[in-house]
Amino acid sequence: MRRVERDGLRLLEFSSLREVDGLTCVHSTQPLNVREYEQAERLFRAVGADPARMVRVRQVHHADVAVVGAEMPAERLEVDGLATNHPGQPLFLRAADCSLVIVVDEERRAIGVAHAGWKGSARGIVVNLVKTLQERFGSDPKTLRGVVGPTVSWVNYPVGAEVPATFLRWRPWASEFVHARDGQLHFDLAGANGRFLEEAGLSQERIEVVRMCTVDNHGLLHSYRHSGVGAGHHGVVVFWRD
Repeated sequence: MRRVERDGLRLLEFSSLREVDGLTCVHSTQPLNVREYEQAERLFRAVGADPARMVRVRQVHHADVAVVGAEMPAERLEVDGLATNHPGQPLFLRAADCSLVIVVDEERRAIGVAHAGWKGSARGIVVNLVKTLQERFGSDPKTLRGVVGPTVSWVNYPVGAEVPATFLRWRPWASEFVHARDGQLHFDLAGANGRFLEEAGLSQERIEVVRMCTVDNHGLLHSYRHSGVGAGHHGVVVFWRD
């Protein structure tokens, strides 16, 4: 990732998406807290997105994906994934340890973003995001680019037995992402979400898994695991420029 500054804000750009023609994709950092919509609007303005086009969602750790077109949703959505092929329509989701996953179709000019914590991942949010691009926009998974943004690392992510058990019930490959440390199970959420992108049909060489831990980088990123209740959120904004 590369750090940039826009309108006084420190932002991050993903290496594999930085040179995609016509695409803007940034990841916010502290002190910006996009849990507050006023600060999210500041992020939008800094990158040239229209705050009035912000799709406001309540993220519920499920696997539903909403498609956004020229008409804005009349009500606040309860989803963890958004997709569009509408130029100038920004997609925005936030997190504070979970993965933010971005999928880009350069040929069809379609994009999607997902909030992928362990519950949403196990329920299929990443695979559903790719399927939505296929079914709604005709995307070919082999041509897509995928990014898994900064996530709590497995070292800092001790979990109960229900987490690996939930994944292993449906995906035997998930054992690769379960680790034992000091008598405690840990889970590699970022790695698992990268594998979900492969399962959805993306080529491994077109997947970027950012290994920047939200806990270890709590001075730059927000982390619920580090700060507890009341932790702020960072977020991703992505859109095709008009």
